[in-house]
Amino acid sequence: MKQDSNEIKKTILNIVKVSSSNLIKLFSGVLIGFLLPRIIGKIDYGYYKTLTLYTSYIGLFALGITDGIYLKFCGKKYDELDKEEFRAYTFFYIIIQVFFSIVLVVASIFLDQEYRFILVCFSLLLTGSNLTGYYQIISQMTGRFREFSFRIVLQSVLLGSSVFILWIINKFCDITLTYHIYSIITCVINIFLTGWYCWTYRDITFGKRKKFTNFRPIFELMKTGIPLLVANLCSSFILTIDRQFVNVLFDKDVYASYAFAYNMLSLITTATSAISIVIFPIMKRSEKEQLISNYSIINSCVLVIIALCLTAYFPLVWFVNWFLPQYADSLVIFRIIMPSLLLSSSISIVIHNYYKNENKETLYFIISIFILILSVIVDLVAYFIFKTTISISIVSVAVMLIWYFAVENYFVRRYKVKCGKNIFYILSISAIFYLVSSINTWWIELLIYLPICIILSILLFKKDFIKFITICKGKGE
Repeated sequence: MKQDSNEIKKTILNIVKVSSSNLIKLFSGVLIGFLLPRIIGKIDYGYYKTLTLYTSYIGLFALGITDGIYLKFCGKKYDELDKEEFRAYTFFYIIIQVFFSIVLVVASIFLDQEYRFILVCFSLLLTGSNLTGYYQIISQMTGRFREFSFRIVLQSVLLGSSVFILWIINKFCDITLTYHIYSIITCVINIFLTGWYCWTYRDITFGKRKKFTNFRPIFELMKTGIPLLVANLCSSFILTIDRQFVNVLFDKDVYASYAFAYNMLSLITTATSAISIVIFPIMKRSEKEQLISNYSIINSCVLVIIALCLTAYFPLVWFVNWFLPQYADSLVIFRIIMPSLLLSSSISIVIHNYYKNENKETLYFIISIFILILSVIVDLVAYFIFKTTISISIVSVAVMLIWYFAVENYFVRRYKVKCGKNIFYILSISAIFYLVSSINTWWIELLIYLPICIILSILLFKKDFIKFITICKGKGE
């Protein structure tokens, strides 16, 4: 039990480390999220968010190699890795990413000017982001969270500082800026950090490589990692498919408002993503029975944290109306999608990690494929019937709820996991949020929502909190 207690304490310490860096990332995200739309104008912001939308699919070009490495070597210490073997992996991975980037640059000549620029930026970000992701996977799976956190801080500081400087130039020098300049700055920072990562991990990047007589080791990594890659991409598609429809079916001004609402939502997910980053390596080293017995407790804690984070909606409404009134129309979308954070966070932070630990990625993928198809159908129906972004956002939340029920059902059936309280909590908090947020006075809404949220959380999960705290102190079983 002492070992379990120490493991939990270590987990919490790692979460604190990554959370500290995520606070810097959050501050940077606030700067970028609210200053950039003010600097570059609404149409340009729509083009910039088009670029960021497509960069969310960059992981597809990893071909499952990084995911295979993660699943195969997760839990090992860095010193235990075969350096010559990893140099071979690194060499192949760099070659394949550069190849994809060159192909995309060539393909860009067939597009119009704006989308040509977007595709060239995408190709540059592809190589940099996937190589950075490769090294970050190694940081995560070997437990080097201090190093991982430092890179997040550095990237956040560089991006946040650059947009702040652009805002100063725009405000005091009366110079009109476009999304092109910030996109180029993003690419440069991305390339710089990639180079730094290559140097930091030079012992698995440069030097003598293990000779592979064939590509079988690479194919084995791909075979292992592709189910996880595809499952992750399905999750990404489900979370972004409504934005994809709005991007294609509506003009850039409308898409800018829709994307801005999701940008505000992403600020909260940034603050909570630290839990997901550190939880899987710990789960890999835990007993199966212990993990299953703690499923509801872990999920409950995550849900309570997200429910409390929903309070960010109320001051954000006031701030947008004051600082970015041209984006006030996005607040309707923001209000609709806000409770979906409860569902998406539970799925990404808890449920998906449990599927990975159970080696049930294929099942998770199959479920996600059906949900993705359903999402496409209902988004199309909503568009052709109502032709509004509001209808698309409503059905996306409904699909998210169906997705939650579908992926959790496996644990309910196989392990008899009790999830009634969690479902009741999700539905209750969502209903309370929608009712309270209709008052239209942000500070009154906050004063009503927060106490109700706290009281409901205590009433439902008091015993779970006590058990969790007791385990952390090393006094419980």
